[in-house]
This record gives sequence, structure tokens and C-alpha cells, in this order.
Amino acid sequence: MMDDLERQLGDALGRKEPSAGFEHRVLAAVERSKKRPWFSPRFQWAAAIAASLVMIAGVVRYREAEERAAGEAAKLKLELALKITSEKLQKIQDRVNQGNQE
Repeated sequence: MMDDLERQLGDALGRKEPSAGFEHRVLAAVERSKKRPWFSPRFQWAAAIAASLVMIAGVVRYREAEERAAGEAAKLKLELALKITSEKLQKIQDRVNQGNQE
């Protein structure tokens, strides 16, 4: 059985003469592949659209981060203003209470 397999492999992989016009067909295929770009126009459009979407998403995320940072800064300023106002109102209330006790 092994000899039969080896014989079949030898027959299948043995040297054979190419068919007529083989060299011409191979050279023509090589020439066509040289003229044709490695990327198709569809791929070019898809890549451009994908790159645009990534850029747009990046800009949107950047703006959201800027708005979030501005909101946080405004929140901190408001908290400080409320703290200062609360302290001043407490001082005024203490003075009013002292005046009522006298």
C-alpha cells in the first residue's frame, strides 16, 4: 500500500511539460498585476470613510472632555461661592442675634 501511495505521489508531483502558451499566459498575468493597483477603489473609499469616522469620533470625544472639564471647574467655583456666602450669612446672623440679646 505504501508503494502504491509513493507511486501516486510520484506521478502527481513528477515533472511535466507545460501546456502550449503557458509562458505567454504567465507573463501576461504578471503584466496585468503590475498595472493594477494593490488596492481597489472600493477599498480606498472605505478606508477614507473609516478614517473620517474615527476623526469625527475623536473630535466629539475631545469636545465632550472639554465640556466636562469646564463643568467641573464651574461646579468648584459655585461651591466656593456658596461656602463664602454661607460664612458671611452666618456672621451676619450672629451679629443680628447678638443685637437681639442686648
